[in-house]
Amino acid sequence: MVASTTATSTAGLYQGLGATALNNGSGTTSASSTTTTQTAAQAQQQLGGNMNTFLSLLTTQLKNQDPLSPMDTAQFTNQLVEFSSVEQEVNINANLEKMLSSQQSAEMASAAAYLGQTVQGVSTSLPLQDGQASFAYTTPADTSAVTVVITDSSGNVVYTSSGDATAGTHTGTWNGTNSYGSQQPDGTYTISVTATGSDNSQTTLDTAVSGKVTCIGQDASGNVQLYMGGVDLPLSQLITVQTPSSSSSSSSSSSSSSSSNSTTQTTSS
Repeated sequence: MVASTTATSTAGLYQGLGATALNNGSGTTSASSTTTTQTAAQAQQQLGGNMNTFLSLLTTQLKNQDPLSPMDTAQFTNQLVEFSSVEQEVNINANLEKMLSSQQSAEMASAAAYLGQTVQGVSTSLPLQDGQASFAYTTPADTSAVTVVITDSSGNVVYTSSGDATAGTHTGTWNGTNSYGSQQPDGTYTISVTATGSDNSQTTLDTAVSGKVTCIGQDASGNVQLYMGGVDLPLSQLITVQTPSSSSSSSSSSSSSSSSNSTTQTTSS
């Protein structure tokens, strides 16, 4: 009777271990899971520990089973099948992680070609490099006025000007001086371009900024980032890459020019 009781309780234990391993394994390897932070290596380690415990309990049960009423082999056979299935899923996940790592490394190597190049991308962070900054915006139709405001890292307004109110894409440059003529230090600034409609309604326009790539890196998710000084630009937000000859032709004065500027990709409204 004692042996029978031991076998029954042990069977419940290893069934629980099997269910736990399957749930953890499925949570780890599922592509749609967003709640788990386990890596394939961690899942493999946990699965190995559960498997050893399961085999140990199974061996104990077999030693203590009632010879007149042996345990049902289908029970632990199903558990072994579950463990095998989970192990395959974990191995697949490990291979996917290796593929992703290789892809990210390839993207980093490819992005190295942008070093030293002047690029343009969608951002409200404006890099001031060597006392020069360049930006672009698209004015919608039926606009009566455009205002460009540049602020520093503390939120202080350092520059304000009027933009081009005609419909279309326009570029502007800032020579780094504030409204009092004082030169501002190189660094990261914030640009805001607002369009005022004929009905006096105001709309904040999307802006694209330009700068020289000084560094490349990856964010916490492994996505490639281009750094223009202190401004990080995701590779996915890249619009154009300018050759050194065309980027050096940018004006050093603070002005707003039309979309025919040769250093900016032009689109019609």
